[in-house]
This record gives sequence, C-alpha cells and structure tokens, in this order.
Amino acid sequence: MFEESGSLSPIDAVGKKISAISDGSRVITTVRTLGSRTSDFVQESYCYRWLTKEPDPEVIVIDLRETYTVGPFIALLDRIIPHVKHAWEHSHVGLVAEGVFERLSEGVFDPLAETRGYKFAVSVLAPPEPPERERTTGDDPGSNEDEPF
Repeated sequence: MFEESGSLSPIDAVGKKISAISDGSRVITTVRTLGSRTSDFVQESYCYRWLTKEPDPEVIVIDLRETYTVGPFIALLDRIIPHVKHAWEHSHVGLVAEGVFERLSEGVFDPLAETRGYKFAVSVLAPPEPPERERTTGDDPGSNEDEPF
C-alpha cells in the first residue's frame, strides 16, 4: 500500500535512518573491525583448526572391549548395570527422581525447546552432514583392475 504511493512505510523509513546513522559511526566501525580480527584470530587457532578439520579416511577403529586395560572394566560394567537398573526401578529414590524429572521436563525443558536460542543452539551443535564422495574403481576393495595379473 505504501509502496504503490511512492512513500516508504514507517518501519522502512526507520530502518533506512538507522542504516544511515550506523554507516558513519566510529563505534560500529570499531566493533566490526574488532569482530573481524577476533574471527580471524579464532579461525587461525590450533584448537579451531583441530575441531573443524576433515576426518582422516584411514582411521583405525579399536574395540575397547578387546583391550587389556579397558576391557575388564567394560565387562564389569556389563555385569553390574542390569542389577543396578533393577534396583533403581524398584526403589523409592528412583520413583521420586522420575517424578522430579517429569515435572522439570514439562515445566522447564519443554518451554525452552520452543525458544529461538534453543533452536539456534541445536542448529550450531548439530554435526555436519558427511560429504558425499564418488567411488572410483581404485576405492573398490573387490576391484582387481590395478593388479597386473
């Protein structure tokens, strides 16, 4: 309606005025410069590069159950956990804890899931999708094209 008559809506006019003011502001320019330098500093840090590097495709997976140091501890946990679970499910402490958790879930955690901050945190902390790689004949373990026989 406002655009047809050639004039700006009040919201657009305020937005243009704020944009014009902020473009010449030394404070905003300084904040932008500091933000840019901080971003460069963080992205060049060892920790950032380590956290964001591509995974090594030749990673060796070790089953800790088969190791001498961790294996016995895992076997012990495998034997104890069913008994602890049974005792927890039939105890008064377990019932009270479940009731408290349900009330917290309904009263505190469920409303938080609707906030923009929660959705932003989920989107930031979600792992990235793995890149799709095209499989070549050399990658195929059943391929014998590289062998001279």
